[in-house]
Amino acid sequence: MAERHEKNKTLLLIIFLIISLRPAVVPGAGIAPPSSKHSPSNYIEAGAPETKLFQILRKALCGHNLTSLPQNLSFTFQPEISQVYITLLQAGRKPLRWGARRKSLAKTLNRVVTKIRSLPRFSEFTISDTDRCRLLFEIVTSEKKGEMAKLDSGTLSLNRFEPGITGLKYTFEGTTRYFMPTDAMMQSIMSVNQLFNYLAKKCGIAAQTAKKSERVKLLLKAPIECSLLTSTALVSYKKSVLPLYRGAPRLKSFNRETLYTSFLGGIDWLYDNMNEDGSFLYYYDGIKNSQIDFIHPQKKDPLYYNILRHSGGTIALLWGYELTGQQRYLKAARKSLDYLAGTFVTQAESESYSCFPFFNRKSKLGGAGIGLVALVRYTLLSGDFTFAKEMAGLVQHLLSRIDEGGEMIGYYLHPKYNDGKPIINPSEVVKKELFSFYYPGEALLGLALYYRHIESKDEKLTIEIRQKSMQALDFLILQRPLKYAHLFPSLPADAWLMQAIEEWVKVKGFKKRAYIDFVFNDSDRIWSQMYNEANALYSDYPGGFYYDYGDHVYHDASRCEGIIAAYNLARYLKDDERARQIMKNMMLSANGIMNLRNTQESTFAHLYPEKSIGSFRFKLTRAWVRVDSTQHAVCFFARLLKAIP
Repeated sequence: MAERHEKNKTLLLIIFLIISLRPAVVPGAGIAPPSSKHSPSNYIEAGAPETKLFQILRKALCGHNLTSLPQNLSFTFQPEISQVYITLLQAGRKPLRWGARRKSLAKTLNRVVTKIRSLPRFSEFTISDTDRCRLLFEIVTSEKKGEMAKLDSGTLSLNRFEPGITGLKYTFEGTTRYFMPTDAMMQSIMSVNQLFNYLAKKCGIAAQTAKKSERVKLLLKAPIECSLLTSTALVSYKKSVLPLYRGAPRLKSFNRETLYTSFLGGIDWLYDNMNEDGSFLYYYDGIKNSQIDFIHPQKKDPLYYNILRHSGGTIALLWGYELTGQQRYLKAARKSLDYLAGTFVTQAESESYSCFPFFNRKSKLGGAGIGLVALVRYTLLSGDFTFAKEMAGLVQHLLSRIDEGGEMIGYYLHPKYNDGKPIINPSEVVKKELFSFYYPGEALLGLALYYRHIESKDEKLTIEIRQKSMQALDFLILQRPLKYAHLFPSLPADAWLMQAIEEWVKVKGFKKRAYIDFVFNDSDRIWSQMYNEANALYSDYPGGFYYDYGDHVYHDASRCEGIIAAYNLARYLKDDERARQIMKNMMLSANGIMNLRNTQESTFAHLYPEKSIGSFRFKLTRAWVRVDSTQHAVCFFARLLKAIP
């Protein structure tokens, strides 16, 4: 351990190898592989009548007469409201669809099939090939009067817009159009504002102004009749038919095998989307087939990248190696660490060697912290000391960013501060402007892992790590809530600090009640703002969180990483009842996160589904993924798999 210091280099190496080979980090230990990497049978399938209906529709689309429709379908056709849409879906092709409503379901389907077959792009689709061409069937099942201007997705009202559940029938300038519930998934729409911008395009308003805010104003000023809809939707998958909920198929069962399969899919997506230089595919929108992150528009280089999330991707790959024993994940992690090390710059004013990541013209405390976490984890798993100097350099840098009062400064370099030069002894105003909830926890986790697992010959450095880390923890737990009270969110978000405390509590002198209470209090508050089976507004809400009750659900794997730290801390302290309750809630959250997976069955709306499969979306109906949306899910699932009894 870090408190013991060996002068003999050979003995030091032996101790280190013993640590790196202990059972807790033996690759593949105790994790049973799934029966198959991908299990189509784990989705709920439609009944025989719906399966028969799809067979009839496919034959009709191929040119055969529409035969008698099956009885006992799971939906009822209502002539006054039941608009029906059929959509053709095939990789590399934009969806092709048509909708209609006639006096009967048979006449409606005849009309829709006839119109689809007449469309110019119909010949692009291989209808007879069930493996290539998928069919989406959707029928309106209810309709009620609504008010366009009062639509809202965060309140409990008659005009609530729930993406993927709520559809719209609206009449603008004499033309009636439909926004079907599945259009939220098909068009990657979650918020009301995104909905309004989409409707403005459909109505032609978008052509009047390039400003999205102006488009919305023009749309809402226009006299629009509006009704709110619900629907029944089904999609084909090979020869089966899958009922959809919020535009996605539903899991038949959730268990250890589905958890592991999803973990492995996420790992493989990260592995398959690593670039030649060791960086990751940062962002991908499967609907648009775009890698351009709209949140960070870049004029010179549209492909934005983030070094903190890069290190997070590396940590995920290391979990892949630990749980499977596959060397390819370890090799990929090493490659990504070479990329990380390529961003390191020497800290000039430091007496000892000190370094930090410099990326996008910034040096972030969190970048050095998560980078250190990744390097320590790699060293422990591989026994490879290649990055020993860099680890020690990052430690020196992190310690230099803790001021006399224990506050950790969020940035060392920032183009908007001190003319881009090192930020030394910043004023209170600057400190507040550089404040981050996440960076201190990331830094302290890196310091904790280094202190506990990496032997150092520098006794002075070891003492400094211990003293300054405790000073920083005291500030974060005791002073930060007072100094930055106005910046604390109602839903706790300091998962990295929870993980850091999980590590530090195991060090003599750090088992402080205040530290432990912080972890457990934050986990309790998170659970108090979690949708469960009793209070969930929709059946895919349980396990997700909200800031205010009624919010659209927030399934969040990153917060769950903090929660599992609370679980492990409870186990360490032998608080079995608390650990049992946390595990129960974590399993519910893991089940909720499963709704964010991109699988072969769920990516029917993506232009090139294979590019998305295995990744995790940020939101239920938003198509885009980032390296961290997948990385956080992978890391949470990995730790959960190790924790499940």
